[in-house]
Amino acid sequence: MRHSNFWLSAAAMAALSIAPQAIAQDSNAAQEIVVTARSLKDTADALAACLARKCPPDEDVAATLAHAENQFISGDYTNARATLLRSAGRNRKHGKAYPVPVSDLFRASSRVAEHVGEARSFQTSVLTMRDTLKAGVGPNDPRTLVAQIEVGDSRAKLGFPDEAERIYESVEKQAIGLSLNRVAMFARFRQALLKQTVSEDSSLPEEKAKARAMFEDMVANPLPGAAEFGLAAKLVLAKADREAGKSDTTEAILRDFAAAGGTARPVLLFADPIKMPEQAPANISERLAANNNVQRWADVGFWVNADGKISDLEILRGSKSREWLAPVLTHLKTRVYAPLKGEGTAGSPGFYMIERYSLTARWGDTNDSTGTRLRVRDPNVRIERLDLTPDTIAPPADAE
Repeated sequence: MRHSNFWLSAAAMAALSIAPQAIAQDSNAAQEIVVTARSLKDTADALAACLARKCPPDEDVAATLAHAENQFISGDYTNARATLLRSAGRNRKHGKAYPVPVSDLFRASSRVAEHVGEARSFQTSVLTMRDTLKAGVGPNDPRTLVAQIEVGDSRAKLGFPDEAERIYESVEKQAIGLSLNRVAMFARFRQALLKQTVSEDSSLPEEKAKARAMFEDMVANPLPGAAEFGLAAKLVLAKADREAGKSDTTEAILRDFAAAGGTARPVLLFADPIKMPEQAPANISERLAANNNVQRWADVGFWVNADGKISDLEILRGSKSREWLAPVLTHLKTRVYAPLKGEGTAGSPGFYMIERYSLTARWGDTNDSTGTRLRVRDPNVRIERLDLTPDTIAPPADAE
C-alpha cells in the first residue's frame, strides 16, 4: 500500500510534481490514494513484527502509516489516530535523522485529527510536521516551503485568514528568491483562493475584484515551469463567470481539452460546492449534545466516463446513518471532468473512482451551568473528503 501518497497533502503533490494534473482540480485538490488488499491483520502483524525486532525509525513509520491507513479506510478512525500518536511518541526524537518519514507521520496525524474534529491536534501536528522538515532538510528546501503552505492552509481552516495570507505571501517571496517557481505559484494561487473566499463571506466587491485580478494575472503570466497553475486559475475564473450567467469561458476550456485529445486520468474541471443545510441557531444546547456523537463516514463510488460526465453513482459502505450524504451526492452530480483520451485504461470506457467523506464537528471547550469546562463538539458540522481511488478501474467488491 503506497501510504506516502495516501497521506500526502494536496500542497505537497503540487510543489513536488506528484500528479500535476491534480492541481487542475477544485480548490481542495485531492491527493491520489492507492488502495490495495492487505488486511488489517497483515498490517497489524507487520507493525508488531517491526517493533519486536526494534526496526529503524523509517521502517517503523512506514509500517505505522500502512496500518493506520488500513484502519482509517475501514472506518476505525479512533484506532487509526491512536496508532499514529503512539508512533509519534516513539519517533519524534528521530526527526533530525529521518526528517521526511517523521514529517509524513505528523502530516498523517494532522489529517486524521481533522477528520475526527480534533482542532488542537490538527494545528500542532501541522506545525510539528513543518518544524521537523525545517530542522532536517533546511528552511529553503521545497519540502519545507510546501509544509509552510500547509501551515497556512491550517490557519485558514481554523478561522485565521489574516495569518494564512501572511504565510502564503512569505512563502511566495521566499520561493521566487530561490527560483522555486511551482512552489511560488502554488502559494500565489492559495492567496487568490483565500481572498476570493473572504470576499464571498464578507460580500466586499472590491476584495472580489482583487481576487479576480490575481487569477487573471496567473493565467496571463504564469511563472516558467508552473503553467498548470494558470489552468487552475482559469477554472476558477470560469466558475465565477458561470455564476454570473456567462458560459463561454467554460465552453472554451472544454473545447481546448477535446482538441488536445483528452486527458490520461480524470481531471475535475467544474463542480458546485458541497452546500451544507442551514442549521437553525435555536436550541444550541441540543445541537451541541447531538454533535458529540456526530462522527459519520461513507465511501462513494462512481464512473468518470469518456465524455467527462459521471455515472453509476453509489454509496459503497459506511456508517448506518446516510441522510447527511444528500449534499455530497448533489455535489457529485454536478461534476464535469475533462474528456478522457481514447477509452481510458485497459479497454474500459472510463475510470472508476472512490471517495471517502466524513461528517464531523470540531471539539472544543465550553462552560456548563456550574462554571466548569466541558469538552463538546462545535454546533456546526462539516464534511471532510479524501480520494481513495484505486489503481485499477474495476469497481470494488460489494462492501459491508
